[in-house]
Amino acid sequence: MYMEQRKKNRSRYLPVLFAFLGSIVFVNLFSGTDYRFFSLMVKVHVLLGGASQTRLVLPPVGEIRAHTHWFPVQLTAELRSVDLNSLRHTVFSPLVEDGLVPELVQKGAVQIILHFLLKQVFLAFLGAICGLFVLGVRRPRRLLQGGLAAMMVLLIIVGVVYSTYNLEAFERVEYEGMIEAAPWVLSMVRDALAQVEELGQRVQNLASNLYSALQRLEELGPVGLVEADVLVLHVSDIHNNPVAYNFAAQVVENFGVDVILDTGDLTDWGTALEAEITKRIERLGLPYIFVSGNHDSPQVVQRLLETPHAVVLGPPVTIAGLHIAGAGDLVAGSYLPTPASQEELAALAEEINTTWEEREEKPHIFLVHNHRVAEAITPGLFPVVAYGHTHLWGVRQVDGTVYSNAGTTGAAGIRGFQSKEPLPYSLSLLYFVRDEAGNLRLEAVDGVHVTGLGQSFSLQRTFVEHGRNSGGNVELTL
Repeated sequence: MYMEQRKKNRSRYLPVLFAFLGSIVFVNLFSGTDYRFFSLMVKVHVLLGGASQTRLVLPPVGEIRAHTHWFPVQLTAELRSVDLNSLRHTVFSPLVEDGLVPELVQKGAVQIILHFLLKQVFLAFLGAICGLFVLGVRRPRRLLQGGLAAMMVLLIIVGVVYSTYNLEAFERVEYEGMIEAAPWVLSMVRDALAQVEELGQRVQNLASNLYSALQRLEELGPVGLVEADVLVLHVSDIHNNPVAYNFAAQVVENFGVDVILDTGDLTDWGTALEAEITKRIERLGLPYIFVSGNHDSPQVVQRLLETPHAVVLGPPVTIAGLHIAGAGDLVAGSYLPTPASQEELAALAEEINTTWEEREEKPHIFLVHNHRVAEAITPGLFPVVAYGHTHLWGVRQVDGTVYSNAGTTGAAGIRGFQSKEPLPYSLSLLYFVRDEAGNLRLEAVDGVHVTGLGQSFSLQRTFVEHGRNSGGNVELTL
């Protein structure tokens, strides 16, 4: 009697067990699927019975893991390859300008998820049938029942994972990989699509409001708009952040800028893809004078040489009556962003001092990237020395020379995501006036800073001594 009962139980439960095991084996072995997602080739796979987490694998950087749900299912998305040409066209396509990228990304992701889900349901069905077949079940009806039951179980698992899935878990991630820079990947995944478009619009609005505020305060004297004959916009350290050009474009439009100076680090790694940001320079429609930084490369310089309105400083140039000279960064001829040594920078500064001390006609503005070179230029040699590199805005006057640091107009690019206290978007406006002899001289410098997600801006004005717009230095925060 006892043996008969065991035999009945075995015949009742073994098919269920084999169908269940067969579906798990098939899903775990064959779930991996490659998908083309815009310019990326991504492999998606699932492991039933694995850790209850989502894995983002980015070879060779490493992987990021987050415990996003409680059911023992591991979801993995692995980057297999990147089509750089396609990515370039995507990043700089009209879709980005029209704000349609987030919508297209969401639509593409939904299509991939639905296709992947249907495949797993089909694998569970086949796995259950194979499991029953191995057990010795041959009746079509029982095979079909087992397959349908496995499909239902898988759909229930999907429902549980979906209902408990928590995207906020990515705020507490585990990282395993070969470089410490990987955490910024998570910042971009979490923040970029949701915030960059909004940030760009806020920065534009704030720049416009800044001009209006200064107009309203003009009757207060030095706080108002400086009477300038030539207005120069100084930007630096954009680091491939397109929002910087939203900011600059609004300042150009509202303030009547005559010429733009860029003291380097237009990109992060100097790649051809990053160099596509030069298209935004064309749209500004103004003379754009550039000296390279340590994050730029021969590809970036070459693309700028081919860009309308852009001038890469070699010999001095004259724009709007201003004589402008400069020296590119010592490592811009390579593809490594590592700055030159202090000895090499000191030697470059000494070469600049020696060369220009012997010349009678000196430029109004001299451009360099590295602050160590700028600060070693002899005071009084040039009326203005413009530079960047430190990501910290500043202006000071020493013996007739104004040293102007524009900070970082791109908020340090990727570094802005990494920082616990993000750097502000900053730039400088240099006001030149003509004296009685008709010579241009610097009258004042405005430092404009946009903080956070474009929540507020501040303006700091520094007056150069003995100008016709003379007055005390002022600060304005809005």
